Amino acid sequence: LPVDAKLDYLVWFHFAEIDSTVKNAGERVFDVLVNDKNVSRVDIFKEVGSFAAYSLNYTEKNLSSSVLNVKLSPVAGAPLICGLENYAMVPADLATVPEQVVAMKALKDSLCVPDRMGWNGDPCAPTDWDAWEGVTCHTNKNGTGLVITQIELGSQGLKGYISEQISLLSNLINLNLSTNSLDGTLPIGLGQKSLARLDLSDNQFSGSIPESLTSSNLQLVRLNNNLLEGRVPEELYSVGVHGGTIDLSGNKGLCGVPPLPDCPLFWENGRLSKGGKIAIGLSCFLFVAVLLLVFYLFCIRRGRNDYDFGLPSDLISLAAKRNRYQRQKSLMLLEMESQHAKGLPSVPLNPH
Repeated sequence: LPVDAKLDYLVWFHFAEIDSTVKNAGERVFDVLVNDKNVSRVDIFKEVGSFAAYSLNYTEKNLSSSVLNVKLSPVAGAPLICGLENYAMVPADLATVPEQVVAMKALKDSLCVPDRMGWNGDPCAPTDWDAWEGVTCHTNKNGTGLVITQIELGSQGLKGYISEQISLLSNLINLNLSTNSLDGTLPIGLGQKSLARLDLSDNQFSGSIPESLTSSNLQLVRLNNNLLEGRVPEELYSVGVHGGTIDLSGNKGLCGVPPLPDCPLFWENGRLSKGGKIAIGLSCFLFVAVLLLVFYLFCIRRGRNDYDFGLPSDLISLAAKRNRYQRQKSLMLLEMESQHAKGLPSVPLNPH
């Protein structure tokens, strides 16, 4: 039998004792040899009797040639065979890892990929077929599945947005969705560490550039001719400083890095900036703190002075008596001076 020496083969033998003259076990016995190896000794009548099917199988591995030899060697009587099947054991083809299948199907829906592009079934498997149009796949590090490394869908007339599920494409190196009619905001999950080339130019993306892009290893960034706004992360802009390519032109709302204009102090992206929110929060905190301090000083401390730190009643009584004595003494002195002026006799001073 002609075979492929790189594969293993399953040989399936079918027997039946159809000679009515064979009435006892041992009357027809033969050996089955595969590549000169004795696989089994067969006595059909002993196994199943007359006019009944009997089968056995054997797997031949590690072939050394492109020919598989099968031989029936008689022991008693003549060999007999009804059928022989030979199956090549083809290894199961790798499939795309499940989470990346989920991501690609979500992208198919969000990007409104047309049927003409053939995005059906497994994105990468079988490997002897072409993967989905515009998609490049490779085997993962441990060799257990296929992963998406590149998506090239520039100028394909796509209309939609980028699904957040793109974060599941953890092996993505190159993403090109340029010159389509995509809109919406850039998803936070776009910042895979593997991402080296990102081209989303000539679309209608809006909102701010996500900080997550700064965690990737980008060498090329093209976000030009969109509707993006807000502060550009300095780490992302440094791609150009370190020898890479970055193009942010054609986004009137972007600011914060040269040659773009400076960002407003407390206002960006059409709303209060993070710094503005912090400043307002601190101002409110200080205002409340001052109010509490004033309330404490004028209410709580004052109340304590009135009731907790007043002079003892005995001291207050003694002071009042002393004041009355001083007033009486002063009145008597004035009366004496008046009498003396009128020539009246002096009255003895009795301070009781």
